[in-house]
Amino acid sequence: MSAKATFRTLLIVGDRFAGFAAQKGVLTVSRFIEEMRLGVFSWDDQPIRVRAGQGVTAEDWEHVCDQARLFGLTERLDFDFTAPELAGRGEAHKHRSCNTLIADLKRENDDLFSARLRVHNDNELLIDHQTGEHVQGMVAVEAARQMFLAVSERYHASRYLARSYYYVIESMNTDFENFLFPLDATVEYRTLRADIDDPERLALTAEISLYQAGRRASVTTVTYTAFHEAALVTKEHRRARAAVEHAVRTAEETATAAGAATGTTSVTTAEKTAPRPTAPEVTAPATPETDTGTGTAERPVLVGA
Repeated sequence: MSAKATFRTLLIVGDRFAGFAAQKGVLTVSRFIEEMRLGVFSWDDQPIRVRAGQGVTAEDWEHVCDQARLFGLTERLDFDFTAPELAGRGEAHKHRSCNTLIADLKRENDDLFSARLRVHNDNELLIDHQTGEHVQGMVAVEAARQMFLAVSERYHASRYLARSYYYVIESMNTDFENFLFPLDATVEYRTLRADIDDPERLALTAEISLYQAGRRASVTTVTYTAFHEAALVTKEHRRARAAVEHAVRTAEETATAAGAATGTTSVTTAEKTAPRPTAPEVTAPATPETDTGTGTAERPVLVGA
C-alpha cells in the first residue's frame, strides 16, 4: 500500500447499532462482511482505513480480517484495532464482561480519573431497547455508576486490602446535554469530596462526565459511601425482614377486608401454621436517622450500588 495513497475512512459498528449505520461511511459488522463478499470493495483501488466503533468485539474484528484475507482485500483495507482493557469484575461489579462499560481506566492527577467507554454489542441495556441512531441514556447512567465503583475499588478501597466494601448511593443526578453515538467516548471522574481515612466508612462525592467529539454528552453528580461490608449486611438483612413482614401483614389485612365485604372468612398466616421460633421483632426507627453502629448517623433511604 503506497505511503502517498489517499485513504478514505470506514467506521464499523456492532449489528445492534444498525440505525446509526444509515450514516455515510458507517457499516455494521455483518453488512461490511456482506459487501466484501459481494465485491463492493473490489470496484476500485482506493485504500480504505477501517476503524471500529462501539459494539465491535475482538472476535468480530478477527472475523472481519479473516474475511478480508479470504477475498484478497488485505492490501487495500487498513485495519487497526486494539482490544480495550476492561475494568475488572470486582471493579465494575459485573459478572459478565459484555456488561462492563469501563475500559482503560487511569489516574490523571489526584482528583481526576479517565476511562474509555466500551459498549458491547450484547450489553444488557441494548438487548431489549435500541432505537434510532443514538445510544440510549441509561448506558450513560450505568457508565457513571460503573466509573465511580471502578475508581473507588482501584484507587481508594485498595488502601484497605483486608476489607470488603458495600457501596451505597445517597444521591445520583444525571443531566443529558447531547446525544451519545456508538463511537469512541471518554468517561471522566472528578473528585468533589473524598473522606477516606476511616477504613470503616469511605464517603465520596464525584462529578462524572461523558465526552464525545469534543462535546459533553452527559454529566452525573453522585454522593455515595463505601461501608465495611460486615457492618452493613446485618442492617440490610434486618430491614429486608421488616419489608417482608410488612408485605405479609398488608396481604392479610387486604384479604380480611375482602372477606368481610363478601361474608367469607380469611385465615391468617398465624392460624395456618403451628407456632415456631420467630426472629426478634423489628421495629421502625422513631426518628429520621438511625445509628450505624460506627458513631455516625445514616440517612434512612439509601440505594445499594
